[in-house]
Amino acid sequence: MQHIHLAEISQAGLQLAIQEIKDEMFDTPECDYTIAKLLCHCSQFETAERQLDEMLLKWGSSPDVIELTDKGYAMIANAVAAVSSKTPRQAIVAA
Repeated sequence: MQHIHLAEISQAGLQLAIQEIKDEMFDTPECDYTIAKLLCHCSQFETAERQLDEMLLKWGSSPDVIELTDKGYAMIANAVAAVSSKTPRQAIVAA
């Protein structure tokens, strides 16, 4: 029997969820923002930021797109800060 790693299953599930979002929301700035939000929720901050960068390049600088990207970058910054603030406590508990 082939061994399947949890990370591979998680990555496959994430790709499936992203495809579902694309199928439901079609190709819109809101779709790209929702994908970035999902990636951020899954702690894939660099990929989420890249998604927002690509969204800005793809859709231009209309007020709606700028608002979504600003909101997305703030969401990522807050999530990274939250993860960073938990790291020292976890290290102490593990020691």
